[in-house]
Amino acid sequence: MSAAPGSQGGATELERYTLTSPLEIVHHLRGLAQVGVMLTVYSNQGKNCVLTRVLAADAQTGTLVFDWGGNEAANRILLACPHNVFACAPDGIKTQFSTGQPREIEFEGRPAFEAALPAAMIRLQRREMFRVKTPLANPVYCRVLDHPAGELLLPLFDISIGGMALDLPEHDLAGFDYGQRYADCSVELPGLGVLPVGIEVRNRRALTLTNGNPATRIGCQFLNMSTAREGLVQRYVAQLERERRALTR
Repeated sequence: MSAAPGSQGGATELERYTLTSPLEIVHHLRGLAQVGVMLTVYSNQGKNCVLTRVLAADAQTGTLVFDWGGNEAANRILLACPHNVFACAPDGIKTQFSTGQPREIEFEGRPAFEAALPAAMIRLQRREMFRVKTPLANPVYCRVLDHPAGELLLPLFDISIGGMALDLPEHDLAGFDYGQRYADCSVELPGLGVLPVGIEVRNRRALTLTNGNPATRIGCQFLNMSTAREGLVQRYVAQLERERRALTR
């Protein structure tokens, strides 16, 4: 599973994204059930997965009921597993939680799983999605076409579904203060195509490069993102993660 923004694997960074109140957890689960969101349940240390939906959640009984999967063999493996992880990301909002070993029940005349309510639930808003660093060896650039000084080509430091960080080539380059917007930008994502997008500067900080030179890094939020554009970014982030894992093997 992917880490939260800025996380180095520790639990403390995730605390502000974690629900622990049973009432809040049930409320969110019922919301997922109401709109029929599909979740993937990972079991057997991630080797087995079942596609399911939340059918019911009850704070008083402390139970979660979820749909029987379409693969009977995978269902049987899930029933035998003491630790199972659920994940979904409807509309870019990632939900993740774990439960103990479920049992088979009948719900509204059909087979279903029942498990204890999760003790905690991670819920990441789109703007809080983790960022992935872009490769230094093959830099990715954002083309800003409507800057007052003319077209600019700025290297990306990282990217997420919600935005990206850009490095300014000149430490004192004007036009990138907090709240500044540029509507005509594009990012060429290697192997996937061009992402046309608008940006809004959300933070700006000075830093010193490894060669000792001063620089400025700006954090930008994406504007006017369609579902297709979000999907393009998601595919690129997944591609970077696969490449990173391949290098660390």
